[in-house]
Amino acid sequence: MPVGRGAVGSGKDAFVRFEPLTYATVQRELTRAMVGKQVGRNGWAVMIALCHKIYADGRLGRTPAAEISERTGLTRAQIARGMMELRDKGIIVPVIRKTADGYRHPDRSNYGHVAQYCITRDLWAKMSDGPSSSDQSG
Repeated sequence: MPVGRGAVGSGKDAFVRFEPLTYATVQRELTRAMVGKQVGRNGWAVMIALCHKIYADGRLGRTPAAEISERTGLTRAQIARGMMELRDKGIIVPVIRKTADGYRHPDRSNYGHVAQYCITRDLWAKMSDGPSSSDQSG
């Protein structure tokens, strides 16, 4: 959505307007963790697309690759590399399900790949604690 600087900074519509379902917020601690672990551009784009659907317990909603591709412009191979990078750097992990027999295993789809991910427990705990003392100005 190209907009000239003059059009955004003046007039009665001085705010940027986003199309419905095209804006995602990324929490500060998640951003810090991704910068600290040097996540690449594919990982960033995929994580921002995944943050459109996030539950209160840290689970990321099931987002098809076609939807991520539509939002980010990445190909399926780039999405797969971004997901792999997020897993390898400890940002996301597969959701663990329990069977009726009590066995624990990653949530899988009928096609054998992981169906649902969540943000790692350590990172989610940092995100859930609220602002740290270094963030508060006083």
